[in-house]
Amino acid sequence: MFLLFEENENKVGVPGFEQTIKPILMALQEHGGRASIAELNKAIIRIMNLSEEVLKVMHKGSNSQSEIEYRIAWGRTYLKKYGLITNVARGVWAFTDKFDGDIEKIDVNEVLRQVRSESIGSKEERTELTGFESALAFENMVGALLQELTSKEGKRTKVTDSELSDLGFDMLLPDGLEDYHEEIKCIIKYVNVSKQNVSFFYKTVAQRLDDSPVAGKFLLITNAVVPEKIRNHFGSNIMIWDMNDLLERIEPDASYAQYLINPRQALIKDVVSTDNSDKQKDNEREKYLKKIKTAFRNQDMVLFLGAGVSIDGGIPLWETLIKTLHVYMLNRLTKENELSFEEQELIKELASDNEMESPLMQMRYIKAAFSNEEYYKLVHSALYGQSVNIDTSLLNAIAKISTPQRSYCGIKSIITYNFDDLLERKFAQKDIQYNIISDERERQLVDKLNVYHVHGYLPSDFSDIAEEPNLIFSEEDYHRIYRDAYSWSNLTQLNALRENTCLFIGCSLTDPNLRRLLDVAARNGENPRHYAFLKKKKIKRKKSGEMVNKDILRLYQTIDDNIQTAYYKNLGLNIIWIDDFKEIPNILNSFLD
Repeated sequence: MFLLFEENENKVGVPGFEQTIKPILMALQEHGGRASIAELNKAIIRIMNLSEEVLKVMHKGSNSQSEIEYRIAWGRTYLKKYGLITNVARGVWAFTDKFDGDIEKIDVNEVLRQVRSESIGSKEERTELTGFESALAFENMVGALLQELTSKEGKRTKVTDSELSDLGFDMLLPDGLEDYHEEIKCIIKYVNVSKQNVSFFYKTVAQRLDDSPVAGKFLLITNAVVPEKIRNHFGSNIMIWDMNDLLERIEPDASYAQYLINPRQALIKDVVSTDNSDKQKDNEREKYLKKIKTAFRNQDMVLFLGAGVSIDGGIPLWETLIKTLHVYMLNRLTKENELSFEEQELIKELASDNEMESPLMQMRYIKAAFSNEEYYKLVHSALYGQSVNIDTSLLNAIAKISTPQRSYCGIKSIITYNFDDLLERKFAQKDIQYNIISDERERQLVDKLNVYHVHGYLPSDFSDIAEEPNLIFSEEDYHRIYRDAYSWSNLTQLNALRENTCLFIGCSLTDPNLRRLLDVAARNGENPRHYAFLKKKKIKRKKSGEMVNKDILRLYQTIDDNIQTAYYKNLGLNIIWIDDFKEIPNILNSFLD
């Protein structure tokens, strides 16, 4: 994540922490394999023959710890991660069974490489984390550091309220920090130096803070080095901690120091231990809903709609649709066998019991059994095989928020993965002007609500289909759009994900191409700005008749919820967890309150 001292500007010849690794082992060996920190430091200073000038250099912000003691502590941390030494008591170190007594054969570079290679390979990756996962790791580390520093001074840290959070502030230090004794508002910013113009980024932050309606003292904390010429763009009320400032304050024995060595592992531990209480979930949900409403009022919202939107209207879910098509195929293939009714039913049961593992694979051979014209007619028949209902609570709510208001139209556009026309029929009923786009030949209209059917469109009136619908339904269809990065379907979705706030409704988020597009759109290191409704998954034991330890079940539920939430955040999605899909219409209707 960061470069360490051997690659930083040195202080009056103070050895880098990597130079202390072998002396630490030698000192511990002198003491019979067990020694206190004070005993080790004294022996290391003698072994390294350090000058008085070096010993007098104090670690920044400390009146008791020298810089060399601080770097020795980092050396101990690396040796501990490598597995040669361990804490046997508070402030007492000893060899592990892995240490065989041969110090000469130990390769210091190998120690550094192996400790870092658990999650970080190249030097470039060590100097700069990439992706949102790293931004989250950086924020977690800084939050833990601030809590430690303020705690040592008997001061407080607070999470910002919703108003300050909306203005971009991450934490409050009500009693100040170090030499400052007034309230400090903290901004934690991760910068991907390989993909962002650092100078422009910091100038933008400086301008935003200058224009901020909130007065007071600000502390900007960032992972990159901030040159003096850039610091000059910031006002006198703005303090800056960059990479070097952080390194001088981080204690190597602290748990959050793991972020400097193995950030992914540290992040996973933090994810698992995240507060997942009902109160925390409710607070997070309210925060997300407020931001969604703001995007809606700013006419910055694009709806992404999945199969869950149409199911209450009588449109079968994907798997049900495939099963129906499978039966059509079997009827055709067994037609010449003159099977009895009972035999036909048995064939259907066998088909249901022996489905292929992947529905995409199943659709591949179903599609191959028919001509294109037959195939589309069969899909149409399966899609609208039962009576449909456009008067559902969810369709009504979507229509309501899609209706232009006096001063704004909250929904910018709609992207749907559904083939059906239930939404369009609802819009027609409500006299909402819309424009259907289902392939690259059709153009968006500025005076109508554009509805993009990115997986194809199959209206209920089959006579309205002028050409082949070009449905994205089978395995080869998905392979085609996956390979074609410039397909209108992919570009339409990417453009919305990069330029707008997107709300996913009725989407399972299992589509691999959608997850790929989310990943591509989220690779700029910014916080997630899209949202999705997902129903909470209840963890259960499949084996019956056994007593279930409720505490273990609750622990596993927490871990599963946290990992899912972190996974989707890594894709740029904030999840709004719901207990029942019936909650969604009420939430959508509240946008107009």
